[in-house]
Amino acid sequence: MSASVRPAPPPAAFEPISRSNPDAPVRIDVAMPRGLYDRLTRYDRAPRSRYDVATGRAEYVAEPGIAHEWRACGLSSLFFSIGQSMDDAGRPDESLTAGATRLLSDDGAFEPDSCLFLGAAKVRAAMRLDGYLDVRRGHPAPDLVAEIDRSVDSRGKLAPYFRLGVREAWTWSRADGARIWVPDADAPDGFAAADRSRVLPGLGRDDLARLLASRSPSEVSRRARDAARRVARALLNETA
Repeated sequence: MSASVRPAPPPAAFEPISRSNPDAPVRIDVAMPRGLYDRLTRYDRAPRSRYDVATGRAEYVAEPGIAHEWRACGLSSLFFSIGQSMDDAGRPDESLTAGATRLLSDDGAFEPDSCLFLGAAKVRAAMRLDGYLDVRRGHPAPDLVAEIDRSVDSRGKLAPYFRLGVREAWTWSRADGARIWVPDADAPDGFAAADRSRVLPGLGRDDLARLLASRSPSEVSRRARDAARRVARALLNETA
């Protein structure tokens, strides 16, 4: 008797190319064993992807756009400029910026586009890590994470981020622009929007929106420096 073969289920999510949107990717989110994922992505020309060990799903992005990386670089420029402004004021920079760091927790695995660690002790602990950051093993959580949304809504990650120990999260999407989120035990979802940063005083949502709306490298640099000087002044006033 021949065994019947059941067709494989379709991918859980598929987003076709939108030629009117230069940053719209083709995205396929599909369940697969980790071993299969590793075999499919071991080649130099493998499509851009990431694997969530908590859910057993792989996300393939077949047409990455530069706008995502452009905005992530803008955040890195801001964080670098803040450290430089603090150094110029005679205060040593006690921060560490990391991009696409893999965070492991009881809620699963997460990979924000940018992370910021603050304080000498936390920076030293983070720099000693070799591999994924796992808060279940006592690794330090970032003080701030940022998500630049291209194909999914990152707000579903905010509650896990805050349970992980993150103090603040930034998101950007074409629909909502730049948003600042902070933990809020009284809010239904456990977090709420804020007009100003608590981790980086002196920085408001409007400042973040202007930075991420920059259209040239010189504009990114100028807006990052301007915002960084305000943050540095606020940090210095707090410790004066």
